Amino acid sequence: MRIIKAGLQGLKAADLPGKSEFVEGKLTGNVNFPTPTPSLADVTAARIALAAAIKDAQGGAHAAVASKNAAAKTLKDMLVKLARYVNSVAGGDVDMAVSSGFELAKTPDPIDKLEAPSKFEAARGTIAGEVLLRWKGVRGGRLYNVYICDGDPTTTGVWTMAGMCSRGRFTVKGLVSDKAYSFRATALGIVGEGPVSETVTAKAA
Repeated sequence: MRIIKAGLQGLKAADLPGKSEFVEGKLTGNVNFPTPTPSLADVTAARIALAAAIKDAQGGAHAAVASKNAAAKTLKDMLVKLARYVNSVAGGDVDMAVSSGFELAKTPDPIDKLEAPSKFEAARGTIAGEVLLRWKGVRGGRLYNVYICDGDPTTTGVWTMAGMCSRGRFTVKGLVSDKAYSFRATALGIVGEGPVSETVTAKAA
């Protein structure tokens, strides 16, 4: 179970020694993690090597910069493996995991409802009888139902299913050229079908 993460995304080489030193300090003598893998001695050696390489690369020499980048990759790989070790040993115990000095992995918010598709747009297609539909995807939406009404949707018009898709775009085909149609869509997810989008109108090509 992934409780903590290495937290290295976006960090520059110069940021890694401080990050590593903090984790090393938290794991040193930590009874929860008696046999870190890789060993703390190896991680410390990699940190010291990177610090030296950063200093050497300040002059901008290509060889020195390449050595710095290689040292940074080595330390990053070690910290990632160390985070995996912590997750493995912690076995779901959050307090134990965070005692390692690593940060908690973000837990996604559970999806208990779906929103209506937004930014819904309809445009005349490029082929006769087609209308092109686009909308912004819905978080948690796995599929989308597209509905069509060929009458006045505010009075006697009847909505019918035009199709289903997995992305925020759909081409309605086989319509009467130059006739106006109304469209709307809903998202489908593990919680069922969400509310309908706003209604848009377009003439078929």
